[in-house]
Amino acid sequence: MFSKYLLSALTAGAMAVSLTACEFTATGPEPTPPATEAPAPPPDTGAIGDRTEFNEVDVPDNAVGDDPEAVALDAFGSPDPGEGNFEEEVEVVEQTDDAALVVLTQTGLADDSVNGMRYRLEFVPEGDQWRLDWAGQQVRCQPGRGSEEWSTDLCS
Repeated sequence: MFSKYLLSALTAGAMAVSLTACEFTATGPEPTPPATEAPAPPPDTGAIGDRTEFNEVDVPDNAVGDDPEAVALDAFGSPDPGEGNFEEEVEVVEQTDDAALVVLTQTGLADDSVNGMRYRLEFVPEGDQWRLDWAGQQVRCQPGRGSEEWSTDLCS
């Protein structure tokens, strides 16, 4: 009779040991953590920054027209192509029914301290045309004359 209990006890103990020794392993790929989205940048920032990164400049009177790019060039573009390696580029960064953001960049200026000027130009609709509502300016200095990055600092 003792052996009957001993056999039952040994069997139960062996089962307990074998169950604790087993590890559950999943078959298949490991679960991936849920994807997180990076926050979207504000719509009018990016490479050009926002208004606070520009010195506000006066908006010319009658800066209104059908095309924000054309108005930008009329208001702040160079009437003379300049000399040397002067380049002028105008880009509509964003345009919706309610606003347009244009950047006008001039580099290779024939100036001993200022290498380039960049304008942030904000337009609002006025009837069926676009009106220049706000303008800001940054400069980039010649080597050794101040910041060689776009900045509001004066060149020396």
